[in-house]
Amino acid sequence: MAADRHRDTVRVLDFPTPDRHVLVVGGGRVAAARVDALAQSAHAVTVIAATLCDDMFDLLAERRITWENRSPRASDLDRVWLVHAATGDAALDAQVCGWVEARRQWRLLSGGRRSS
Repeated sequence: MAADRHRDTVRVLDFPTPDRHVLVVGGGRVAAARVDALAQSAHAVTVIAATLCDDMFDLLAERRITWENRSPRASDLDRVWLVHAATGDAALDAQVCGWVEARRQWRLLSGGRRSS
């Protein structure tokens, strides 16, 4: 990770759900900052994005995340307990957040607020 980049200070609650993971939709700098913090938890982190920024590639190379090079689907939330949408596309982020709300799952908002 770039040393001069602001490190995200997300604190992930360690729910006893080892079969569920964290999903991040987006591969840019905002998503990378959040993923860096999330990847320190005991939960697997999956990133879904068409492209990845350099910081995200570093996390992938360190095997701290898995990456799926595609668009998100509602079914991606099936085994997820926490979702962060940071695609840079307001309509796509809203769509993902709508899926999360419909399932009453946890999500992290880009502004740092948490919502259930």
